[in-house]
Amino acid sequence: MEILADSSNHFIQINSYDNSKIIINGVSYSEPIAINGEKIITNSAIPAIKDMSIKDLKSLGFSDYEVVLLGTGNTLEFPDWELVEEAQCLGTPLEIMNTGAACRTFAILAGEGRKVLAILQP
Repeated sequence: MEILADSSNHFIQINSYDNSKIIINGVSYSEPIAINGEKIITNSAIPAIKDMSIKDLKSLGFSDYEVVLLGTGNTLEFPDWELVEEAQCLGTPLEIMNTGAACRTFAILAGEGRKVLAILQP
């Protein structure tokens, strides 16, 4: 699905996504990534959903954001319930959705100037 560009101040723009890749600022990513309004994280700090822990979220600066979106790929996949509970205790909402919904939600929230992190699995 193509996402239309806007004229917001944030630097990261999701151009499109499909079942195998996410295109951000014209660059295609086929591995898990994390994005905020200013940077893209593409290293091994982003594990598969089933392997994700609170330590992984903390390494991405989880508590520094108003909301964190977890895009789980083409289908909705829930992480371990313990991770969700621990995230709630840190005070930042962890919103779990498929990657398409996470991309659209990120575009809206970042466009509003909100401090949002999206962790996306293609």
